Amino acid sequence: MISVIEIQEGQEYQVLFKSGSNDLVLSVSLSNEFPKDKPFIKIKPIVFHQWVAGDGEVTGAPGLINFTVHSDLGRVVQAIIREFERTPPPLQESCSLSTSPSITNRIQPDVDIMGRASPNYFNHNYPTTTTTTSNTPASSYQSAAFPELSAMSNDELKQLNESVERQEDFLENLPQNKETNKIIDDLILQIEELADSNLSKQPLLEDLKKDINTRIEEVTKLAFETERLNMAYQTISEKYSPKNIKNKLQFAAEEANVRSEAIAEQFLQGQMDVEKFVVEYIQSRSLAQARKTKEEKLSQQLENLERAGF
Repeated sequence: MISVIEIQEGQEYQVLFKSGSNDLVLSVSLSNEFPKDKPFIKIKPIVFHQWVAGDGEVTGAPGLINFTVHSDLGRVVQAIIREFERTPPPLQESCSLSTSPSITNRIQPDVDIMGRASPNYFNHNYPTTTTTTSNTPASSYQSAAFPELSAMSNDELKQLNESVERQEDFLENLPQNKETNKIIDDLILQIEELADSNLSKQPLLEDLKKDINTRIEEVTKLAFETERLNMAYQTISEKYSPKNIKNKLQFAAEEANVRSEAIAEQFLQGQMDVEKFVVEYIQSRSLAQARKTKEEKLSQQLENLERAGF
């Protein structure tokens, strides 16, 4: 059963869980620069594990080593808890290791980018045959962290300690590493399948791009045509606006009035007979009067509209 306690909102949390018969607590502290800064994680009580430093700080977990702003803190913490649940580490207090300075080195192996222990870890951490066979806290830690070592004889342990190739083979066959490698292989397979799926969609993507480009060209043409029609509309709108028609009627009425006066002048000067004068003069005066009437009526309507707020 895992319990999460919020000590300080957004900055400090405690995660309580069981590892074997031990009750352990992970203290998770977040700085103001989180997630740019990695979380600070300590375990209490202090245990012996290749991920844990001598002061209890968890430093070797793969999720912490590769932590970025895009990492999921919850998954990182869950991975640490699963590791301690799968391989319960011994407590430092129960092993009474505080007086052995060499133990600190023993619990801080070199870790590669995937969080796997470096082969050099065995050169640093495993002593001679005499030390391994003694019932010391170090041997207890080795048995807890690497149970496979308990089944080895002294000679096998000595050969393992002296041979880098044997160390590499030993690490490669560890259940933890096999599980990690299997996860990596599965992820690679998923990535390859996803890449193949993406590549299979490339023809469809190209067709969609062509269709989009065609539609963009059509929209561009329609935009130019709309602009042309809008300009034509503005021209016609101005031409047939009520105020423009009113001005045209006023001008036409004046023009017809001037024409009638010219006809009368021609008649007075003897340049036109009576019958022609009567016909043309009446037509010109009638046209001028009609246009004047329409202009006045339209002016009145426009004034009424202006008063109404249009």
